[in-house]
Amino acid sequence: MRRTAACLLTVSLFTIFLVGACNSTKRVAAELPPAYQPTPQSTPVEMGVKSAPKLADVQEAVKRVFKDAAVIDTRYSPQFVAGDFNGDASQDIAVIVKPAKLDQMNEQYPSWLLRDPLSSQSPRTPLKVEKDEILLAVIHGYGANDWRDPEATQTFVLKNVAGSDLRVHTGKEFVSANSGRQLPRPQGDLIGETLKGNQGYLYYASSTYSWYDPKTFKGEAPKPGMVHQRKVVRAHAVAQQTPEVATITAEELKAKLNNNEPVTIIDVRSSEGFASSTSTVKGSFHFKVRKLKSRLSFPPLKDLSKDREIVTYCACPKDQSSIAAAQILQAAGFQRVKVLQGGWNEWLRVNGPVQSKPKG
Repeated sequence: MRRTAACLLTVSLFTIFLVGACNSTKRVAAELPPAYQPTPQSTPVEMGVKSAPKLADVQEAVKRVFKDAAVIDTRYSPQFVAGDFNGDASQDIAVIVKPAKLDQMNEQYPSWLLRDPLSSQSPRTPLKVEKDEILLAVIHGYGANDWRDPEATQTFVLKNVAGSDLRVHTGKEFVSANSGRQLPRPQGDLIGETLKGNQGYLYYASSTYSWYDPKTFKGEAPKPGMVHQRKVVRAHAVAQQTPEVATITAEELKAKLNNNEPVTIIDVRSSEGFASSTSTVKGSFHFKVRKLKSRLSFPPLKDLSKDREIVTYCACPKDQSSIAAAQILQAAGFQRVKVLQGGWNEWLRVNGPVQSKPKG
């Protein structure tokens, strides 16, 4: 009897152990799913970082760029739209403004670029803002905070194109809506609007904004005064896999310097060209192209952030040396490299600020 009771007790204990083990396994299985819940929930949070622009934020951006020279024109609806209009992966804001202080809007060296997309005149032709004129200001974004960033000051002020029913179109939407028509090559999103009864688009290409009318567009004519007409340029005699290089005009670079925007300027003129000059672009460093790669291991280039904006320039007829230098920097991981259109000669022509060459 004792042996039988012992056996029964053993069996009972073993059964309890199995049941407990099964129940324990089931509890673990029931508790596992919550541990995986945050993964699918995290996606909407990241997508919501670029929130829709609010009037207070846009007013702050306008104040940052224009100080008291211009204000938002509240008679329009919508008054602003947001998109990546210059194709640099940073969100921009386009806002309808009107002059508040005309003398400041027409100062000799403004912190913005005044353009007329409907004019066939050279961008070098001086323009003026008229009293009570309605303007479209496009503030380009900077860094992760886009157009809200305190460093986001590069701005185009556009005459004669402040229309109604502003809306943003991606490049794909633009092509689909105008299938079969001759089209320009915009670099980013487009601004659709109704202007004087006609529906059209504002788009950014060749370092400026242009107007596209589906009924009258016959191809992009060369813009007077522009050195390069393509969206991007390539150095000659390079492999097809060489990265493409964006460009910047002398006036755009001047505006950045006037706004004290963080930009590193690299002078890659030849030894002869550099020696024959008494000055360089203000704040620039001079390096020979063939030594640029090795100089990346030493200050000041060694300490540069990979998202730092860098502009290269030379004195070549087709900017060959500055393009080659920009491609070396891109290959080293720098993400925001541009070539100064027309180089040193164009900089002198627009009276860009210079500094004396360092001695030695």
